[in-house]
Amino acid sequence: MTISEVIDMYNYYYIKTDCRSNCWDTPEIREFLLSHGMEDRGSGIFVRQNPYLDISLMKVKNLNSWSSRDYDPQETNYVSIVTSFDGEQDPVVWGLLKELERFLCFRMCPDD
Repeated sequence: MTISEVIDMYNYYYIKTDCRSNCWDTPEIREFLLSHGMEDRGSGIFVRQNPYLDISLMKVKNLNSWSSRDYDPQETNYVSIVTSFDGEQDPVVWGLLKELERFLCFRMCPDD
């Protein structure tokens, strides 16, 4: 399997605030994700194994250049989302992502 084929097995999304200086409360998002069955891996990374879903909370300085090391335990302005292809088709996963959109009051966008 090539790297391209592996990448194509996943779907990438993000939710961001309208301005980098506007932030959500990281502990509130953490509690929301835990209440929906996500496993806290630390440093703002939340995972569900089957089907696969990875949600990373970050406070980025630059929307075009960020990494998982941009975690801030108090404030979040960018949420990175990765789902397996079958995860996108799963009603529980899709329902959680739609609830996350409502919770944050921002729409999820594909990360091309």
